[in-house]
Amino acid sequence: MMHSKLAHTAEHIFMGSLQRLVAGISVRKVEHSDTINKVYLKSSELTLDMIYKAEIMTNEIIEEGREVKEHKFPSIEEARKAFPQMRAYEERISGEVRVVEIDSYDYSACAREHAHQTNECGFFLVTRISKEGDQYEIEFLTGKEAQQSALDLSMKCIKVARELGASMQTLEATAKNVKNELGEYKKRITVLTENFLDAVTPVSKNGKTIYAKIMNMLDDSTLMKKSGEIIKQKDSIILFVNTNSRATIVLACNEELQLDCNAILKSILPKFGGKGGGKTNFATGSVEREKVEDTFNALRKELNCE
Repeated sequence: MMHSKLAHTAEHIFMGSLQRLVAGISVRKVEHSDTINKVYLKSSELTLDMIYKAEIMTNEIIEEGREVKEHKFPSIEEARKAFPQMRAYEERISGEVRVVEIDSYDYSACAREHAHQTNECGFFLVTRISKEGDQYEIEFLTGKEAQQSALDLSMKCIKVARELGASMQTLEATAKNVKNELGEYKKRITVLTENFLDAVTPVSKNGKTIYAKIMNMLDDSTLMKKSGEIIKQKDSIILFVNTNSRATIVLACNEELQLDCNAILKSILPKFGGKGGGKTNFATGSVEREKVEDTFNALRKELNCE
């Protein structure tokens, strides 16, 4: 109970801080547990920098040891007259109203228990932020748990900086550069994969057009997409094996063909320690790198395209 009181008091201060920085921000829900606290917000203007600034403001108010006061009113209307800027879930409130004041800083209609002074909260730390549209979910800790988490996060940043060959001062910029470089590499491997598949020469057998090829270190997602495009061609069958740490196998065919790709992979792959499955006309699986040739040849034999 004490933990919840302190966390909820800190949440009031945090929201009061955010309201000073962001017009129109509102609280949708607050949750407290033994391990984490969450506040759900709605705002179209909130930014990470604003959240960081609100953290600083919150800890300043905590350190000041301001008094936490309670005011009771016979109705929400009377409470609103006294504290026009207070937060309240008015649709959930009827009858007597209790307003919790963080001395001259924040006012909120609330029935929960709170600390007597802000310095009882010790320390406030945001530990996670997720966003979908204008909806935010912010997790936070208070007191010793917040202090320990701050130390843990600091050491993680130091370790990440070391792995990236960056200093703490250049960590953010270095991470952005790595992300951008990774994006460029993904674009390049996508183009390489598309070009490789475009160059695969099919063979015609028994009225069917068969694309069969083993490839190395190409992009699986591009392979899947391109395979879906190829099998739109009439009487087409594909058997592609892409070898990375394991080998990805794609067996697919035009929907008009009487070929059960799912059944074939489920029958063949287990013989080589692999597994797979999917739809009748589009199935995928995997095997160890060492079994690629044997698996590929067995599937070609099954398809009668040796």
